[in-house]
Amino acid sequence: MFDQVFDSIRKTSEFSLQMQQEALKHWADQWMSFPTLTADPQSDWHRNFQKRWADAAVELLNRHHSAVDAAYKSGTDLIQQTFRVSSAKSPEEYRQLVEDLWRKLFDTFREQADMQLRDLQRWSEKSAEAAPHAPSS
Repeated sequence: MFDQVFDSIRKTSEFSLQMQQEALKHWADQWMSFPTLTADPQSDWHRNFQKRWADAAVELLNRHHSAVDAAYKSGTDLIQQTFRVSSAKSPEEYRQLVEDLWRKLFDTFREQADMQLRDLQRWSEKSAEAAPHAPSS
């Protein structure tokens, strides 16, 4: 039973990480290939755009760091709860403990996915804010 729990945690974590990497790569590729709208790469607009984009990326990474910390804490809590399952005194208590464990596991995954999606949306919005301020040619 413990193997199933840990395997589910591992698979979900790997999938979540893969999706984050693909989304971030997609957005970074879009913004890094953003055409230069001015001949002077040292223009105020260009420097402002780079700074705003970098600030948005750093904010996303800081949020990701917080999310990883929260995920590790949740993982530790789940492992502790998993060990309590073996102390069940009746089949009904065992069923209830396992049900609570799975519910908490799925709630944790859902919360992490929601947080990651919100963070990616915030980052893309902040990145997009710089584009409308491009100087007209």
